[in-house]
Amino acid sequence: MDARLEQAINLLLESERAGVLALDKLIADVKQAELKQFLSGSRAMEQRNAEELEALIRDNGGKPSTGVGPFARKVAALESIRDRLNLLSRGQEWAARKTEVALALAPADGPIHDYLTAMANRHRAEVEWGRAEVIRLTSLSS
Repeated sequence: MDARLEQAINLLLESERAGVLALDKLIADVKQAELKQFLSGSRAMEQRNAEELEALIRDNGGKPSTGVGPFARKVAALESIRDRLNLLSRGQEWAARKTEVALALAPADGPIHDYLTAMANRHRAEVEWGRAEVIRLTSLSS
């Protein structure tokens, strides 16, 4: 595996792990059942992404990072659930952009390209769907 690609995928891996931790804390603080369910689905996707990225790195001769990105601390530092949800949405946008950076470094075909393409598409869809859900669900609790 190319060192720059390995570094880019490891950044994604650390970020997905941070997303899991951020969502764990947020889910624990949320009272509304429907919002808790929505966040739990997002957490499951972040966990799957982390597991699959780790396997992708290992299966292609790289060494998966054991680190966790700083995002979880940033989300936890915010006071309101609405602010934390908004930062999570911006985090999805960041992840989509960084996935596209890794994709540009990947071979033009094969498992790395295929996985990163699917991951970028999922993040783009999550950004739009997540914004709509956050607006809808937080307005219900107002």
